[in-house]
Amino acid sequence: MSDDAPAQPDPTDKRLLGGGRFGLFSEALLVGLAVSVLSLPVVTAVPALAAGVSHVRRHLDGRPDTLAALWEDFRAACRGVWLVALGAPLLLLVLLVNLQLLDAGQIPGSTGVRVVMVFLVAVLLVVVLRAAAGWSVGASWGTVVQTAARRTGDDLTGTVLLVVALGLCAVMVWMLAPLAVIVPGLLALAVVSVEHRAQVRGG
Repeated sequence: MSDDAPAQPDPTDKRLLGGGRFGLFSEALLVGLAVSVLSLPVVTAVPALAAGVSHVRRHLDGRPDTLAALWEDFRAACRGVWLVALGAPLLLLVLLVNLQLLDAGQIPGSTGVRVVMVFLVAVLLVVVLRAAAGWSVGASWGTVVQTAARRTGDDLTGTVLLVVALGLCAVMVWMLAPLAVIVPGLLALAVVSVEHRAQVRGG
């Protein structure tokens, strides 16, 4: 073999997949717990998720991934986020209330209206996930959200994958409610994977 040939990755290297067999999974659990705590005021959910996604990337890149670093990312993500941080939960609440009213038969409608509402909920959540993945220190949240919305339409395969991830997380929480605290970590990992896939494919 030529000396110029690229070295093949060693499958026993513990740096792969975030540091060993359970490294990435344990990191997702840690991120889920941290983001859940930071999201308790509700309006901090978007910057908390952005910090969680950034933390997952740090871990995968082999950069410092301490809780202190996550906290600093969270503080940075809170700058200029409040229009998005207030608007996203409010819009989600309106959509969910409409769904509840449809289910209760208090609003004239049909199955088609319910499908549209569910579709809008899924799109909103995907845009929030992509915005969290697209945020970086110093970025304008308005620009970040616009880019996330555009990518949601441009990368339809990635969008479908994120909808599937959201559905699986919903099923997990439905089966065992306490699992909700780890869902943010799993979604952070999912959106990092989807964005990495898009970069590799040139999307």
